[in-house]
Amino acid sequence: MHSPERETPELSVARSTPGMGEGARFLLIGACAVILLYGLQQARGLLLPILMAGFLAIISYSITSLLRKYLRFPHWLAVTATVAADGGILFGIISLINFLASDMKATLQGDFTVRLAEKYNELMHWLGNFGLEEQARAIVSTPQQLFDVQQVISVTQALTGQVVSFMSTCTLVLVLMTFMLGEAPLFMRNLRRLPNSSKGKEDFLRALRGIQRYLFIKTIASACTGFLAWWVCAAMDVPFAFLWGVVAYVLNYIPTIGSIVAAIPPILTALLMGGWGECFIITGAYLSINFAIGNGIEPIFLGKQFGIATSVVLLSVLLWGWVWGPCGMLLAMPITVLIKLALENSRDLSWMATIVDDAPLRESTPVKPFSTKK
Repeated sequence: MHSPERETPELSVARSTPGMGEGARFLLIGACAVILLYGLQQARGLLLPILMAGFLAIISYSITSLLRKYLRFPHWLAVTATVAADGGILFGIISLINFLASDMKATLQGDFTVRLAEKYNELMHWLGNFGLEEQARAIVSTPQQLFDVQQVISVTQALTGQVVSFMSTCTLVLVLMTFMLGEAPLFMRNLRRLPNSSKGKEDFLRALRGIQRYLFIKTIASACTGFLAWWVCAAMDVPFAFLWGVVAYVLNYIPTIGSIVAAIPPILTALLMGGWGECFIITGAYLSINFAIGNGIEPIFLGKQFGIATSVVLLSVLLWGWVWGPCGMLLAMPITVLIKLALENSRDLSWMATIVDDAPLRESTPVKPFSTKK
């Protein structure tokens, strides 16, 4: 005789809630997701350095491999050289942004206020030609309502303080990255020991290679964007041209939103320090740069290897920006890829991965017509 099966907690919950259908199950999953996101937000200080170190290790592992393969570096020396190069780039960018932001703050306190008043009067005079000056002054009575210089100064000071405090976080990130790169061969060896037929293994390796390729191509595209933005601003004599180039480089890692945000400060600066002609030229130049790189060069090299809809990418940027701030926006795309991979390998939640999928349909698997035959 077979012994009676022991009732699991899942069975007892299902039997105790006989009316629980798909709708209630969906609400339960949504509630769990909200609780999880809140927990991730509260654990920001612990999780962000780990994730930053992980993604830096993914993109930098190719450098370590090249040093070992072509220069015959021992593994420890290749890791040390890679971490030193990454640390120099990180601290160099942070120090440069801090210096340029301080210079910008000093300039804002001087000439910008007078020029803002001049542009405000020019705008009102132009609106007066159409009989709209009184209505415009009723809506915007002072130049500060258009562009509050003091508020910009306070925001700049706050950002400068955050940049300086981020240096200590970068130190922790580099330490964690050193250990991750050092144990990467051990991780790969353990991964190869898994059965070759394991679908999860193949999907994970494919996603890992895709993320590495994405970050590498995105770094090159961001560098090109930053260089072109600096060159255009310098050619038009826009103040802080190098700062706008660095901002364009950093924010280009954020899909869709980053390039738009990076264009706003130089456009306003060109308007205040130059005129409407300079403003339109800078606007057109930024649109051309972002269109050429974002819609031309990047898709050629990246394609749709992740198979994620554009709207989902935009929503993920907003979501992870709310959870983890600017760093969450930078990591939104890789995190979304890993979540999609986990959903695809889940028996209950694979339908979510299908909904957000943007991969092209395969001609070898045509959709069969609906049939009523049993």
